[in-house]
Amino acid sequence: MAIELTVIGRYSSGVIDESAAEIVAHDPGTQRLFVVNAEKAAIDVLNINDPTNPTLTSTINVNTIGAGANSVAVANGVVAVAVENADAVTPGAVAFFDPNGNFLNSVTVGVLPDMVTFTPDGQKVLVANEGEPGNTDPEGSISIIDLSSEVANATVATADFTSFNGQEDDLRAEGVRIFPNKTVAEDVEPEYIAVSPDGSTAFVTLQENNAIAQVNISTATVQDIIPLGLKDHSLSGNRLDASDRDDAINLQNWPVFGMFMPDSIAAFEANGQTYYVIANEGDARDEDERIKDLTLDPTAFPNAAELQEDEQIGRLQVSNIDGDTDGDGDYDRLFAYGARSFSILNQSGTRVYDSGDDFGRITSEQVPALFNSGTELENGNIETSFDGRSDNKGAEPEAIATGVVDGISYAFIGLERIGGIMVYDVSNPTAPSFVQYINPNGIDIAPEGLAFIPAADSPNGNPLLAVGNEFSGTTTLYEIAPTPAPAPPPSPSPSPVVDPTAPPSATPTPSVNIVVEVAGAFQATVGNDIFSGTASSNIIFGLEGNDQINAGAGDDNTNGNLGDDTVNGGTGNDTCNGGQGNDQVNCGDGNDRGSGDRGNDIVNGDAGQDQLTGGEADDTLDGGADNDGIFGGQGNDLINGGAGDDVISGDFGTDTLIGGAGNDVFVLRTSTAAATVAAADVILDYRPGDTIGLTGGITPNDLTLTVENGNTIIQVTNNGVTSVLGVVNGVSPAQLTFSTANIQVNITGNVSVTSSVFVGGSLSGQGLAVGATAFASVDFTNSLTLV
Repeated sequence: MAIELTVIGRYSSGVIDESAAEIVAHDPGTQRLFVVNAEKAAIDVLNINDPTNPTLTSTINVNTIGAGANSVAVANGVVAVAVENADAVTPGAVAFFDPNGNFLNSVTVGVLPDMVTFTPDGQKVLVANEGEPGNTDPEGSISIIDLSSEVANATVATADFTSFNGQEDDLRAEGVRIFPNKTVAEDVEPEYIAVSPDGSTAFVTLQENNAIAQVNISTATVQDIIPLGLKDHSLSGNRLDASDRDDAINLQNWPVFGMFMPDSIAAFEANGQTYYVIANEGDARDEDERIKDLTLDPTAFPNAAELQEDEQIGRLQVSNIDGDTDGDGDYDRLFAYGARSFSILNQSGTRVYDSGDDFGRITSEQVPALFNSGTELENGNIETSFDGRSDNKGAEPEAIATGVVDGISYAFIGLERIGGIMVYDVSNPTAPSFVQYINPNGIDIAPEGLAFIPAADSPNGNPLLAVGNEFSGTTTLYEIAPTPAPAPPPSPSPSPVVDPTAPPSATPTPSVNIVVEVAGAFQATVGNDIFSGTASSNIIFGLEGNDQINAGAGDDNTNGNLGDDTVNGGTGNDTCNGGQGNDQVNCGDGNDRGSGDRGNDIVNGDAGQDQLTGGEADDTLDGGADNDGIFGGQGNDLINGGAGDDVISGDFGTDTLIGGAGNDVFVLRTSTAAATVAAADVILDYRPGDTIGLTGGITPNDLTLTVENGNTIIQVTNNGVTSVLGVVNGVSPAQLTFSTANIQVNITGNVSVTSSVFVGGSLSGQGLAVGATAFASVDFTNSLTLV
């Protein structure tokens, strides 16, 4: 039985591009998530008793212990936090707390403790001490903390690499990357740890060394350093896109070897044996160089001049300390960083599976506009660069976790750059099968840490996946559910024909099949249907089941109705409604109306002047290009205006609002104000040119503006009751522009605005900041008034 991940809850820190959500750990006893927030140098504690609405309950500060938190793990009601020293080349610590944040104890470990995990019985804690070089190059190690005599009496043993010193040449010959003029103990940088299910062995990734360390936990000794070998990208199934300058998706075979260099690692069992999954991200230490800047051996690369063009592999970054096999000063082989894949190792460290070019192929098919993209914050705008990471490490798989659902083992892989989660069934470790790729684009960016929560430990009785997203600062909860079985075939009885000239009802009755004959016939059933429209204007309504509607060109009217549907409007001015269920609505180009209706929906406007509404539950809305009107409706929504001058209103619930490029209006309504700051809407990217629209007859003179943690809190008091209209992230009150307006968008596209503008709290009398012209250019097909 296959599974499907669906976003059911999200907490936003309100901080972008500051690593405000990284590693995630779950405590089933309190139903809390512990999230590393590097921006605070602390741990955020989230209450997930209601997993659809994670809330911040407290913060665990470690600044009295060290410079900041790098990792967190939880077992048996004990929270372990890896804390680096303010002097990064001196030993750090692991601090222990109870789930309420009360300090229990701390112990000294190695230099730069970067990852912490418990053994399955919770009796020992393992720490990867990365020991990155600074003014000196400290030794890497693994600390093993024994808690069997309680936390207060914790003891520490160290598994180091000094016994391998002097074996540098032998290890290099075996394929372990040891840098010149370094001992093994100095050069290794333990990155991530997976413990075998029986708690006896740890596999530790040595990322920069392209190797795995095998550790005996009971004796605290490193038993072996296992080289991971190379991936031959010239072979079928190992294609990669190697250029960010060809402005295209171009997966090909090239004469390049990939160094696996995994970041994360996780363990699982299959057929009574232990296996390990690794996320082959890749990493460099400033020894990277572009192929076009290297001298290639003319025998190995007779077509070097052609290969070194930017549009081929000239831009690809490779190692300049590897590949000169004969020592003559030119490069006989080319070694790129990472394998753009995940792999499975057996308990001896032998690779039994690699996903090849799956990630490149799947993302190119499912999210072509995001292919090998990177995300940056430029001048307050979130910018995504199509194909921008092809010359580096592609999708960059970084995070990995495993979990068992209904007796089947799955691997979950987070793609750091393009974003999203890959899901594979790994119950047959030598032949895994792809299950799903889900990417809440523009909302949850750069997954850094994953935590699988089994059904027995889950707050709602269903398995969950918690994800910390480094760039977006969001912590996301995915619910994992079985994929519904296909419905039985429909009755052979004739189906009624709907007159295409008559307007459809809002919700067609699901008890019968519907044939819609508009430039073609469309037969809807109670099962999972796929519809493909024509260039004409189509009317396509689904019934029960998880349907896919591809409306095509023309001005279409589509409704997914019951089930978890995908509705694609295509080109033209479309009306797209998801209906009930957790739907994805992609309006496509044109001036569209898109609605999620009921359920946790994703609604994308794409190009054109669109009106998007989330409806009920927790929705994700993205306006895309041009001037859009986006309204969250009920639930805790995440809204991204995209390019253009947008009108954005979160409406009910605790919403996260992103304007994107252009001069946007964020509407804060008195009728949906919150009782507390934590429950209020958050504006993440307010910039000069944006406006905060006030409704309900209030003016800036009615507001109280305060600053907390660099954010402006907007409050209003009515009849003696103070409520919070919203929170503006990273902006002072003096930078805000307010408008008092009844904002109306009607069928003719005209906008009725009566406004006075206040800049920094004082009347300026300059008219509406974004200008009535910008509003008037929004042409919607029905009326909407915000008051």
